[in-house]
Amino acid sequence: MFLRLKKFFGLETLHPDIQFFLDCSNIRISRIVSVIVMILELITFSVSFIFQVHAEVENPEIWILHHRIAYVVLFLSALQLFFYSFKHSPEKDCFNHFFLNLSIGLFLFVLIVFAMYISILDYILDEQIMVFITLELFLACLFMIKPVISIPSIILSFAVFFLLMVKYRGITPATLINYPILLIFFLVVNITHYQQYLRIAKRTVVGHALAEQLRRASLYDPLTKLKNRNALRIDSDNALNSEVILMLIDIDDFKSYNDNYGHNYGDELLSKFGKNLQDSFGEDFCYRYGGDEFLVMIPDISEEDFKKKLDACIQNIDCKFSGGYTINSVLSSKEIHDFINKADTALYKAKRNGKNQVLRSE
Repeated sequence: MFLRLKKFFGLETLHPDIQFFLDCSNIRISRIVSVIVMILELITFSVSFIFQVHAEVENPEIWILHHRIAYVVLFLSALQLFFYSFKHSPEKDCFNHFFLNLSIGLFLFVLIVFAMYISILDYILDEQIMVFITLELFLACLFMIKPVISIPSIILSFAVFFLLMVKYRGITPATLINYPILLIFFLVVNITHYQQYLRIAKRTVVGHALAEQLRRASLYDPLTKLKNRNALRIDSDNALNSEVILMLIDIDDFKSYNDNYGHNYGDELLSKFGKNLQDSFGEDFCYRYGGDEFLVMIPDISEEDFKKKLDACIQNIDCKFSGGYTINSVLSSKEIHDFINKADTALYKAKRNGKNQVLRSE
């Protein structure tokens, strides 16, 4: 029961990816809302100079001045939200969650105060309170705000506005009936809206996670965590028109490790070997080519730097291995197969020469 209430009110700790999804939605909503509000306030401010002030207003100049000040304040709050939402692009960076909420919170606070102020002035003149009702919808239906925050905010704003109506003009029986209905409606809409969008966010994040798992499964070897042949094919296309050093290596007498110590030991040896390759040459350039064969392909590196990395690799690896490498410019993806064959020839030459050595192809 307690866990259900936590989920209902949005008190549960959301996964960072889900929170980021909701933040991105709020950023996009903020862009649209801030622009619309600024345009409306500019239009309303301009039109205020040709307003026909209500006949019951005692001091028309002060009355219209207060309205214009309210328009300017709401415009400025929308302006800060506009700058924040367009400065922090959800597609490019992970913005600060606290400052995002602060910017939205400031805007919504000014929006609700504005709605109550304008509507109570209209109510005093026996006109509708549509400004208050309409702007409450912004709080209830647009932004992805946790119910633990939105519910008290909606109830408090309705309560304050109710007291203002009672104080300045009184409440009709119809309003006394319809007002709580409106409050309940906004609360239900707000909770339903948040929960539905939260489910969408969770499904989207889970879908992305599964897609990432499938992508990694198609590009990475599950045992060694190195890239596989499919990744090599993709990287080969990306290496066109650049000079690469391609090295093919395998562990000397690997079968004896399996025979003498078991296949679990062999798997552990392969995993450690792959990790040492990554540490020496970089994660982006190491591949498990098959069995105990590994491939390293590094673009745009000098042979001197490559040999330094190779020496570091030899120092860090406990077992003995043999290899062959070649240096060529990649002009087409098909040439990679020729380079692999050249490296393979150098590898077997190293084997015939006594193993535990790395030779360059002729």
